[in-house]
Amino acid sequence: MSELRWSPEAEARLAKVPFFVRFFVKRRAEAAAKERGLTEVTSALLDEIKSSEHRG
Repeated sequence: MSELRWSPEAEARLAKVPFFVRFFVKRRAEAAAKERGLTEVTSALLDEIKSSEHRG
């Protein structure tokens, strides 16, 4: 199983997440990408996750 890539924009956004929750954000983003059959975590995917978590 290959590791997911992160777009430069998504990596930059992850770097801004406080270090103490960064692991959980990364794990959630990668799980969401895998659920969707994606090979890369993008800024758009992070927006989608953030949006869905604010609605729920």
